[in-house]
Amino acid sequence: MIKIWTVHAPIACALLAAPLAWAQEQRQPAAAAPDEHLQIAEVIVTARRRAESLQDVPVSVSALDANRIVELQAESINGLQNAVPNLYIDRGDGANAVIFIRGIGQNDSLAFADAGVGVYVDDVFVARSQAAFLDLFDVERVEVLRGPQGTLYGRNTIGGAVKFVSAEPPEQFGLDVEAGGGNFGYQSLKARLGGPLGSDDLRAKIAVAAIQRDGFATNTVDGADDGDMRSVAWRGTLAYTPTDSTRVSLTFDGKRDRPDTSRSPVRETSVTGFADPVGAPFSPTTFAPATHPYRVDVNANDMSDLTAWGVTLKASVDLSDAWSIESITSYRDMDFDLALDTDGTPLPILDILVLQDEDQFSQELRATYDAHAGFTAVAGLYYFHDDDLTFSGVDNGSLSVFGFPVTLFGLATSSLADTRQKTESIAAFADASYDLAPRLTLGAGVRYTYEEKESRRQFENFFDPAISVIENTPPFLSGAGVPGTPISGKEHFDAVTPKLSLSYRATDEALLYASVARGFKSGGFDGRGTTDFGFQPFDPETVWGYEVGLKSTWADERIVANAAIFYNDYQDLQVTSFGADPVSGTFVSLFTNAAKARTQGAELELTARATAGLTLNAAVGYLDAKYEEFSTLVGGIVTDVSDRELVNAPEWSGSLGLTYEHRLSPWLLGTVHVDGAYRGKTYTEITASEVLAQDSYTLANAFVSVRTDDDRWELRAGARNLTDEKVRVQGFNLSEFPGYQLAFYSARRTWNLHVAYRY
Repeated sequence: MIKIWTVHAPIACALLAAPLAWAQEQRQPAAAAPDEHLQIAEVIVTARRRAESLQDVPVSVSALDANRIVELQAESINGLQNAVPNLYIDRGDGANAVIFIRGIGQNDSLAFADAGVGVYVDDVFVARSQAAFLDLFDVERVEVLRGPQGTLYGRNTIGGAVKFVSAEPPEQFGLDVEAGGGNFGYQSLKARLGGPLGSDDLRAKIAVAAIQRDGFATNTVDGADDGDMRSVAWRGTLAYTPTDSTRVSLTFDGKRDRPDTSRSPVRETSVTGFADPVGAPFSPTTFAPATHPYRVDVNANDMSDLTAWGVTLKASVDLSDAWSIESITSYRDMDFDLALDTDGTPLPILDILVLQDEDQFSQELRATYDAHAGFTAVAGLYYFHDDDLTFSGVDNGSLSVFGFPVTLFGLATSSLADTRQKTESIAAFADASYDLAPRLTLGAGVRYTYEEKESRRQFENFFDPAISVIENTPPFLSGAGVPGTPISGKEHFDAVTPKLSLSYRATDEALLYASVARGFKSGGFDGRGTTDFGFQPFDPETVWGYEVGLKSTWADERIVANAAIFYNDYQDLQVTSFGADPVSGTFVSLFTNAAKARTQGAELELTARATAGLTLNAAVGYLDAKYEEFSTLVGGIVTDVSDRELVNAPEWSGSLGLTYEHRLSPWLLGTVHVDGAYRGKTYTEITASEVLAQDSYTLANAFVSVRTDDDRWELRAGARNLTDEKVRVQGFNLSEFPGYQLAFYSARRTWNLHVAYRY
């Protein structure tokens, strides 16, 4: 922890001291009363599981409301990443949400690899990363909590938490409809209808978002686009308030995505395969590196189907002016089917099939005490159950499970496996704040978590022993494989995760705080393991996070500036890498603990109202992330690779946005918005391959809109990635075996036109 102060003390002092000095100046009597039209509205968050002002929370948290999300033109969760310091969110190779905060996260898409950043929908944890890639509609706000949140949030919040808070059913009848179109065949329709049902005690809403677009890449094999979208998401809520002290709500939400194709990688290096026509000798074919990031040559991209839904029952009762209790009961279900071409060629060299069926149940009970007398507390119990069954088919270098006669290096090892994983988790937690003095508050919390994981894996091998090649019949349809010996394991993990904070209200406009917290993510079993040895449990991850920060408002509440410096001592990182087995020489996937790392840095968020019509938003993140110990297989030999860079941890990132509103006529208002984002060099996968690294880049977005004075009608035209930057967001380094590297790229330049009606 010493290094952050010795190396970066000037940065830290500048971030914390400058806004504080401004805040102290604002304590002087003003010459005139503040102009309320220029003041930035107070933001209420529930980061500590109770409603409070963002500026009073001694936690690094960003809150993006519905208007801010519109400004960012964010239709899914990854559209938020540039507005929050040291946040990385994108769509992974398995249509999964890849989320990293301050260098901590997880980019593996399979069920055994828990996320490092928890995603919550209305306080319900979403276990599977495919279901966690949320569409942004019917939203009140999204909160991004940075740093370990192991006390109040528990599961998979070692790096932080992303909280989606949906809009409440309105007290009066309301209707919102928005339709849009754009390039790449983009079409969207979003609608929300809600209001009271017969009386003010019973309210309801229903919201729908339908989006479709063509893929950003073209597949030269069939001439079709690759990676399209055909998605419909919905949410319905029934809220009942029989008394002022009792609230009950029932919410049903879901999503169905049925694209024509999955999203495929491009070759960054050459790939060689061996075609094996019946009755003919092997014929090697080499495919050169791709010449364009949006041209793919694949044979296995015909499926990426997602069906996810959930139901949540919330009930809260105010027992007195000080005490309240709340229950949150939820069930969620997900089916996900994927065909992924991980060789980037028309040959079925290494094609993957995933068929996943998952359901989860959670129950949380919380009691809150708040007597407005200098002491507040939250305590509760949490239970979580998850059951996941995944069928995965892979051709390890010979004939594809899709039935094409191809052999790589003369091997014949295609297989299909089903993996059943069950997780049980229970936790008890408490968190409290106590005013030691009128301006000094002590916060303390602790959580105990016990998790049990059980996993069983069964293989079937598909080959004809007489000719030592895989059968041409797709094995996942024929079921004609040779069963292997099942492997299984069961293990439990537990942890105590405390948190301690001290905050000082230096002025009415400035809050200084310091905190220390522990985060925990349980271990498990490698869902790609093929032997009892490979199926040994991997260890949990833990982190101790230290933070010092400032929340400040100044210039008569026209400027909000929040800053933080942090240090994370990160132990037993869970990482995925690919290589060759040192004994058999065949392809293997390794999921191991990478020993130790540390991440440290600084952050600044700024919102300023220059005039009644001009608003500025800015965010800057600095991140210094390094392994301290890390050894893995390289060339079949255990090698020290601690000099590698951490994945998705750029040194510098930041964004700047300007929104200008102007009255065009007595009944029309115009808005112009521009924003830009910078991200430094980023390593997209665990080996830190320079071939797959993304160099620093800048993105620019903009929109213009015209709306009526009563906000009933709006016409908006926008564009994202104006300069058409080609950005790598994920990579497969298979240079160890079979000897190539592949990359996925983000969206191209897009434009859109939307019309909205609100009643």
